[in-house]
Amino acid sequence: MAKIVDPDGLAQTTDVVIDTTGKTIQIVTTGAVSNASPGSTSGVTLQALYSFLKEEWKTDVALNKFKFPIKMFTKTDGIFINGWDFEDATSRNVIRDAGWEEITGDKYAGIVSLGNFDSSSDQAWYQHVIGYDAVTINFNKTGNLNEAIQIDGFTGYLKAFLRIASGSGTGKLYSEYNLLTEQTISALEPVLYKLPLSNSTDLKINIADATIDGSTPYTNMKVNYLKGVGFTTWVNSHLYPAGSVVQEATGSPKHWFFTALGGTSNGTDVDNDTGVTDWAAYDGEVLICSSYYAFNRLITGGTGTAQQIYNWAQRQLRKTTDINANDSPTVNQRSGSTIKGNVAELLLEFVGDTLKTKPGLYISGFHADSVNSIKFRDITVDGGGVDSNTNLPVTSTERNFPFVATGTLNFSSNLVAESDADTKYTMYFTSTPSGDFDTSNAIIVKNNSAADITGQITASSIAFNFDYDGNVQGGRTAGTDALFQLLPKDFRELPGS
Repeated sequence: MAKIVDPDGLAQTTDVVIDTTGKTIQIVTTGAVSNASPGSTSGVTLQALYSFLKEEWKTDVALNKFKFPIKMFTKTDGIFINGWDFEDATSRNVIRDAGWEEITGDKYAGIVSLGNFDSSSDQAWYQHVIGYDAVTINFNKTGNLNEAIQIDGFTGYLKAFLRIASGSGTGKLYSEYNLLTEQTISALEPVLYKLPLSNSTDLKINIADATIDGSTPYTNMKVNYLKGVGFTTWVNSHLYPAGSVVQEATGSPKHWFFTALGGTSNGTDVDNDTGVTDWAAYDGEVLICSSYYAFNRLITGGTGTAQQIYNWAQRQLRKTTDINANDSPTVNQRSGSTIKGNVAELLLEFVGDTLKTKPGLYISGFHADSVNSIKFRDITVDGGGVDSNTNLPVTSTERNFPFVATGTLNFSSNLVAESDADTKYTMYFTSTPSGDFDTSNAIIVKNNSAADITGQITASSIAFNFDYDGNVQGGRTAGTDALFQLLPKDFRELPGS
């Protein structure tokens, strides 16, 4: 049955029971009114109910002896008056496209989702208390939202979530919406609110929950949440509160430090500060290229690829338990907070084939082949620190490692068949200003770890990598194409030698 928007679709007694003794309005779901999911396609609008009651009060002599029960301010919000109220929860659960206030003072806000849920069985939930350990409440219906929720006692916060797994090895994109923040509302009212909440297939999800929960590399992955406020450049004569994080004023590169106790700085930099005496290396400091950056959420990747880490992270964000490992190196820098996965801030996102971290998050220990596929968003120094409610950076800047080229060396079966000790391969440049192959200055190419690309021929295929953006051997210009010469050798002795 469809949502009823016309008062002619209702009938007294069959669909609407009007009790003049108890002064209650009851909507029953055995007739024309449906209470099925999704709410967007069932129930009855408050405007249709109001118009129906108007008509009944006009024609029914048993009713027009009594004062009218509802006052409407607009088509989507009203208030019960003259001692009237809804009879029961079912009556409230079928009201669509509106919010209202009851004679008891109870208030209900209408919630309508914009966009489409991928399935009518997708369950959204909401949180009305700020905190990553606070409880969540499922909306009454699954699928596209259109229902009213009681907002008594809600003190300026309402966030809706849609995070759904879909079968084995498939998943859906996540969606969430902080109503008051996004719509610049200071307090919830008994009116209708429309919010964007939708999902669709996530093409990067390809691992089942059971695999993630019980096998490597996923069981070696974890996330740590760190303390920290400020994230500014150190200055003299400044009162630093406990938990402050600073970047030293001088140094090349500049390091980050944390103070558990705080104090008023006195000196020329962190290293000789006699006012704050417990500056310690910050656990969220990361060296990228030649600079140190600060992060307060740290994922340990367990040598997983970018897509494997993403699958793991999305799985954590549907858990109702604490996902904070809380075991980062320095005890007093650990947040110590309970972070329930299903209300935690988002961790990662794919933009095309590039994995991007959400602000303030860094991934360590990822598979070497994924270095070109991941970008990080730091807590930008002097950018306003972190938000006091979410602990997310006020300002974040995208960072990435230099591009690393990868390749595979292929060898003949004859070379592979020989004893490893009798074979060797070496890679030389053929395109540098100086030091090319077949010259006295020939330079062996170094890999991304600055080790020579050379070794015994132990397999038909041997992988290698190359610091494309950083290698300047032989006067090479970083970030430009390079040509190599591979020299495989067989050191077997000839017969009779």
